[in-house]
Amino acid sequence: MKIIINSNINQNEINDGGRIEYEGLQAHMEYALKERGMDYKTAILCPEISLFSNAYYDSICKLRHQKKYDFCFIGSINSNYEERRWVLDFAKKHFTNNSIFINTDTNPTWNLLGKFDLSNKNIGFCPKENNNYQSKQIQYRPVESNKFYFETMTQSKYVLCPAGDAPWSFRFYETLLCHSIPILKSEHHSYRTQAESKLKYSFIVIDIDSCEFNQINETLYSTLIKNNTTILNQNHFLSRYESN
Repeated sequence: MKIIINSNINQNEINDGGRIEYEGLQAHMEYALKERGMDYKTAILCPEISLFSNAYYDSICKLRHQKKYDFCFIGSINSNYEERRWVLDFAKKHFTNNSIFINTDTNPTWNLLGKFDLSNKNIGFCPKENNNYQSKQIQYRPVESNKFYFETMTQSKYVLCPAGDAPWSFRFYETLLCHSIPILKSEHHSYRTQAESKLKYSFIVIDIDSCEFNQINETLYSTLIKNNTTILNQNHFLSRYESN
């Protein structure tokens, strides 16, 4: 386990495999531009730095944020099993009765990992089980209609953020927006573009062979959240861009 504080990623080792077109990124950029009275048609599928509207962030901030859960993961395992297998090992080793785990794949033979595993409750959503999973309607998640998903993250200290179709996962952004700490397999899963690799976010990287994890003290935890929130506010909102 490594606590990465104000990440300083070697620019000679940047993984550019994350530069994929993503309808969700374009949708968020459209709403950010509309909010500022700008031409939303200039929104693109792969911006150098992702943009979010203040209204979207505000809707997350209005949710309950008291940290009642230690860990959470809500998502598909089979969408990229090789990259997400470590999530199962970590959950088996560290998730407690104060954790939330939901495998959103439709799997009637799924064996629950413990009392924390709510995969049989049908309260998750698996985008890839929709024929149009690459569409804006699926990739853009309104907070109001996904309240359980977002409020579970706002109430969790740590969120597991495995890679998806690319080394990065949209869950990394969502975790930052929810004021939680991302847990990653690699520091190279913390960015999508070279520009984002320079943002110096803080997160935790685990060794997937041992899945070792040690709780960090509340003072350091609060510092990491504060640092991440400052970076988020300074870089992912148009209103902040114009004030820099």
